[in-house]
Parts: sequence; structure tokens; C-alpha cells
Amino acid sequence: MPDNAPMTARPSPALARPLALPLTNLLAEGGYTASLTIGSEAQPVNLIIDTGSSTLVVHESGYQATRDTELKATTLAQEVNYGLGGWLGAVVHTRIHAGELAMADTPLALVHAETEHTFLDADGIWGMAYHPLNRGYDLTTYLTSHGINPASTFPWPFPDEAHPLVKQQLDDFKALMPQLPEEDVATCFTLMEERGLCANRFTLITRRSSIHVASEHACADSLAADPLNQGLLILGSHEEDAAPNHGSAVDLKVVHDRYYNVNLKAVRWQNDIDIALPTAQAAHLHRGSSNAIVDSGASLISLPEMAFTPLMQRLWALLPDSKQLTSAFMGDISQIIAAQKQGIDSSLLRLENWPKLELVFEGVNGEEVCLGVDAHHYWQVNAPSHGKAVFKLMGQLPHWPAQSVLGLPLFNPYRVVFRRDLGEQGVIRFIPQPHALQGTAK
Repeated sequence: MPDNAPMTARPSPALARPLALPLTNLLAEGGYTASLTIGSEAQPVNLIIDTGSSTLVVHESGYQATRDTELKATTLAQEVNYGLGGWLGAVVHTRIHAGELAMADTPLALVHAETEHTFLDADGIWGMAYHPLNRGYDLTTYLTSHGINPASTFPWPFPDEAHPLVKQQLDDFKALMPQLPEEDVATCFTLMEERGLCANRFTLITRRSSIHVASEHACADSLAADPLNQGLLILGSHEEDAAPNHGSAVDLKVVHDRYYNVNLKAVRWQNDIDIALPTAQAAHLHRGSSNAIVDSGASLISLPEMAFTPLMQRLWALLPDSKQLTSAFMGDISQIIAAQKQGIDSSLLRLENWPKLELVFEGVNGEEVCLGVDAHHYWQVNAPSHGKAVFKLMGQLPHWPAQSVLGLPLFNPYRVVFRRDLGEQGVIRFIPQPHALQGTAK
């Protein structure tokens, strides 16, 4: 579609009203989960809402699959690696319920093995991105040649005693993959839209990227009741969020339908110089990709070193004590993870003196548009415990290309509307939330 073409919504069938699912950030170290039920037994599972992946995936331990009379096994298996963590397992079909919405014959991956404690305290992940990321591998030939009857991947056909380590199972499966036919597995949200259960758009409302611990004596109940630890996933989105001329909204052009791929032009501190980001081509990223993804499954904003290093140098020049305050959060991934679990004394911070982070993107007509992240979003006060604070910007993920991963700190100031129904690849709309609804704990 030409850059100057008008953005018009693709037609949708007559649909039920939007459905709001409550979210909590208590089970995934600040990531947001929704509660669904699965199978004939209506087994409740808590799934991380992840716009950076496409698979509906549930761990075996969170779902009693052998009791599910609606489960249909297949010959497919899946293997997915994230920036951190990964898993493999069988593809099965069963019924799911998301609030009032029920959908039979839904494909999901039933995880047999995971690395790096991928799901934390959640039961799995609901990937909200597009189907090219949701590849399955057909093991029909392998299953029949090894005398496995019935020829299906559930129950998991590979003997654990031969592969006692999860990493070994992942490596062995990777070695087998090139010999296997690939098949796209339908994604859950796409099926909901195709079956007329909701419009082809959804809205995410979040307030924090780390759990808010309001007092030294906070308990599980008080943490759950804290509005700053809650959010909403609105399947279908409200009409006012989707209005074509929403005055305060900023619309980003989605340039590829794998992840929610966008073009990040530059980053800067407010009223400071631009730090340009190379295009996907200049950064030698995969063809058809982009230099940034919008990823609700990430609790930090990760920038390539070519941008993160000069950005931090500019911050340290603008705010002299910032270098000492952020030093604990620099270094390799193990140091960053350790710092996120420890935090610094929040009384050392004067966030009113810290500049707003600004990110410049390609808009829907090729123009430049800007989103801002205030200091109380790229710092999280009262995390990981009361009186502590953590810094939510980082450099490039290990084993990840020079591609920015724009996680929850970018989401938190906004209602984020994923308009998959608009234009060629879609549009992501950022609508500023009233200040009172943002994660502005002092």
C-alpha cells in the first residue's frame, strides 16, 4: 500500500461486544497474565499475554490433559525459543474459554520441556502475534518409522530417560527439525476473529513493568488488590479506541506481520540530540523484518548497543549522579537479572529531575511520530520490594539481533490498541492514559 494511501479498516463480520479480561502482573515478575480455562474439565490456567510471540502454550503441569475428553492429539510438535527461555512439546486441539468467549477445537502447544524457567509462576503463554511465528513440525514419518501407535505427539513420544536434560532434548529436536515438513498452526486470536467471536483488534492496558510492593507488610492479597498490579486485555477493543480520528492518539505503522514489527527511527532524551537507529537492512536483520518489535512479554526496553551506549552517555552528561545510580543495572545479562532482583534504595532517586525518554517511529503515512516514557516508567519504584527501585532500560539481549525490543515501559503510559484490521499489516495505536491511571507510585 502506498505510504500516502488512506488507512481503512478491513471488513469484519457482525460481532459480539468487546470482551475485557482482567490481568495481573504477580505471576510473571511484572509480565501480565490472564486467566483462561481449558478442556472438558475447564482447567484454569494463567497465561502471559505476549505480543512478541504467536503460540498458545500451556505447560503439562498446569493442565490435566489426560482427563480432557475434548482433547484431539495431532502429529505436530513445536519448538520455540524466546530472547530468554524456550520450550518444546506436542500440538493438541481442545476447547478454551476466555471469560464469556468459548472456542472449540483450538490448537495449543502442550509443553513437555522448558528452559530457563520460561513461564515463571504462570502456566504458559498466550502469543498474540501473527501466524508465521507459529510453526509446527509434522512428525508423521518419524512416528510411524519408530512404531509409535497411535502416530501422535501426545503423549510425548521421546523417552525422557534417553534425554534427561531439557537442553539436550531441545538440541536433539533441533537436529531433527530440518528433516520434518513444516506447517503453520493457526493462532488463537486469529481463530477468534475468523470465527466471528471478536473484531480483529485488541487493547492492552497496563500500569507497571514490575510488581508494585506498596508496603513492607504487603501480602499476596494486598498485592493482588493494588490497582497498579492490575491491567486489562480487551478482545475486540472499544469503538472509541478504534475511532479513525482519535485526537490524542499516536499511530505506528506495522511493517511486517511476524511480530508487531515497527520502524524505530531514533531515541533521545527530551530536548536533547537524536540518536539514530539503523534500518533493518543497514543492521543486516532478517529480510522482511524491522529494527524494532512491540513486545508485551518483555518487562524492559532493550536497545541495540549502538543506541543504548550513546543514550546512556547522554543521560550521564545531562544528569551527573545518574551514572552511579544506573551502574548496578549495566553489564551482562546475569548482572542485569541480579540487579532487577535486588534494586537500589529508591530514596536516592529524584525522578522529577530525570528527563523523559522519547522514541521516534515511522507513522502510518511515513511521517515521524514520537512516544514518550517518563522517568517513573523507566524506573519502577517499590520494586522488587518496598523502598527499592529498578531501572528498566537495557542494551542488546544475548543471542538477539540488533533489534529493539520495546517492552512494558513503553506500554504503561498508554492504552495500546493493536489494530490488526487496519491497513495492509496493521497499526498500533497509543492513546495516553490519564496520569492518575499510570503507575506513578512515589
